[in-house]
Amino acid sequence: MLSKRNIQLAIQLLNENKIVILPTDTIYGISALYDELNEQKINEIKKSSTSKKLIVLFSKFKQLKKIAKISKEFKSNSKSKEPLTQIIDGQNGPIALRKVKRKDLKKIINKVGLIFSTSVNYSGNNFLTKKEELDLFNIKISEIFWDGELKSKPSKIIDLSKNEIIRQ
Repeated sequence: MLSKRNIQLAIQLLNENKIVILPTDTIYGISALYDELNEQKINEIKKSSTSKKLIVLFSKFKQLKKIAKISKEFKSNSKSKEPLTQIIDGQNGPIALRKVKRKDLKKIINKVGLIFSTSVNYSGNNFLTKKEELDLFNIKISEIFWDGELKSKPSKIIDLSKNEIIRQ
């Protein structure tokens, strides 16, 4: 759990449109406010295609009203004990959404709104977990919010529009 000071700093940096590394329910994620320019910036940092879609984290269903219609199945799946990313049809095409469970991350998202989160790695490489690796990752990251090594794996991803599992 991040300290109050770190939660406030994360909120401040995100509101300043900075890119940060945050602990998530699964692994460390490169995060920024949800907007097209930040999506491009993150993909450039990761050396991914600038058109690659990223996972969007939310804390409350009402945050999704402007971007997608939420089904009962989506809401039910969001109660899953295991971290689950769901791809649904959004207003601007498919969107990958995950409801956060970490209290510190909820506090951040409740203040700043939707944020992107994608694994800390260069495209095609393994995600990073150690502080030394995160520290050396990329100079365009404004701050790393370290909360110990996270020994989880990325979330399961399901595509509700195609009724298929993308990542187990």
